[in-house]
Amino acid sequence: MRKVVHLFLLCLFALISCKKDGEESKVSAIEVDKTEISVTYTTGKAEIAVRWSYAQWELETAQNGFLTDFTYRKGGSADQSNTTRVSFNYTENNTVEERIQEIVIKNVATGATQVVKVVQATKPPVVLSFNSAVKYQYVTGFGGMLNPALWQGNNQLTTDEIQQLYSMTGLGYNMLRMMIYEDPTQWDRDVAVALKAQSLGARIFASPWTPPRALKSNNSNLHGYLLPAHYAAYAKHLNDFVDFMTARGVTIEAVSIQNEPDWSPEYDGCEWTGEQIRDFIRDHGQAIKVKVIAAEAVNFKKIYTDPTLSDATAVNNLDIIGTHLYGGGITDYPLARQHNKEIWMTEHLMNTNSADDYSWQHAMIFGKEVHDCMEANFNAYVWWYLKRHYSMLGDGEYGSPNGAIQKRGYVMAHYAKYATGRQRIAVGKITDNNDFLVTAYEGDKDYTIIIQNHGINSIPAVQFDLPVAVNSLEAIETSESQNMRKKNVALSLAKNSLVVNVLPMSIISIKLIK
Repeated sequence: MRKVVHLFLLCLFALISCKKDGEESKVSAIEVDKTEISVTYTTGKAEIAVRWSYAQWELETAQNGFLTDFTYRKGGSADQSNTTRVSFNYTENNTVEERIQEIVIKNVATGATQVVKVVQATKPPVVLSFNSAVKYQYVTGFGGMLNPALWQGNNQLTTDEIQQLYSMTGLGYNMLRMMIYEDPTQWDRDVAVALKAQSLGARIFASPWTPPRALKSNNSNLHGYLLPAHYAAYAKHLNDFVDFMTARGVTIEAVSIQNEPDWSPEYDGCEWTGEQIRDFIRDHGQAIKVKVIAAEAVNFKKIYTDPTLSDATAVNNLDIIGTHLYGGGITDYPLARQHNKEIWMTEHLMNTNSADDYSWQHAMIFGKEVHDCMEANFNAYVWWYLKRHYSMLGDGEYGSPNGAIQKRGYVMAHYAKYATGRQRIAVGKITDNNDFLVTAYEGDKDYTIIIQNHGINSIPAVQFDLPVAVNSLEAIETSESQNMRKKNVALSLAKNSLVVNVLPMSIISIKLIK
């Protein structure tokens, strides 16, 4: 009997052992086919294979990463084994660094995980080259209009504000435009400010809004035209202004013969034709003691200067082509360049009479205009009043910070400090990106680059190949939140190329010291 019972227990134990062995063979597990995936910088698609045995799994990854659109985020079964292929998309890498994102596959029952690391390469740099053999205009400088005491009442520039605008520790401007008042007894009102600017290196020129009314066809400061019989007297009036300023220590480099001769406003003005300008400059321009500017038309109407440039005598008495930009007019002027005449943009303003006028967005619009003038071979860019809510310094109107440097002021400082006194040279463009603007310049001891990005995306790596090796570089950057801060730019070991990351809606200036 004992033997029967013993055999029965042995068989029962064997059956129980067989069941347990069967159950233990169904091990819950997950596995991935790869633990690291390398992808390119462009947008694309990749996949991983999840092998699962008697397991349910879930996928976890960063919600704000560069991996998107997973075909499956969970799967598997506790009752069987199989493989699930999980595909996903990745976005373009627009940064200057390699991007890494982990995908975690988790066994729901056991908590065990498998980790897949996705590594995305950086975008290769856009390579642009300098070509110093291709040379364009010499850049004379940048600045603005001295707020005239005659018109501006108490809203005058102080000598401290001039220090901010014209010193190299400030914005570094170097050009100042003055108004030649009809009445000589008023000329002394702007002397102190002009002297301060000059002491900081400003080059000063002046423009009349109207000749003395006694010399005009209607004996008025408004409208009318200069009588030919009084051309000589008008030349003397301009010389008298030059002499007056010289006697008080202010050097006037050039005078215009008329502000906006193509405009008849309800304030001081005088109308001229292109032929009248030619005749005056031909017959009396040589008598003027300083350089002569014409025609400062409302925009670049070449009919006001073509006659002078085409006249064998008059052309020798004209030194500088002046223009304004109201209504457009940024174009090259081959006829002026043919006769070696500089082109100065001597007045423009853009305003909406709101706080938008000193916003970063409007400052960038202004920056594009300066860039376009450089590309059109202009030698100088001179804004309207230096102190206004739409200008370089605020005046308190529309909430602008009174006396404080505004965004437009910093934007023009990039050009004043990094283009003035140099010659523009050729540099490559990013052909499929109209938001990327760049000009390059060569000085005696340096090369400079001024870059603007008007796009909403960074340009992660722009490489500039240089014509020669340089010794060192420095760079500054202005954006909506920063003003001319130092910028890190990578110079190659051979010092003949550099790589820069360009932030959205920003301007960068780089100086490469030979």
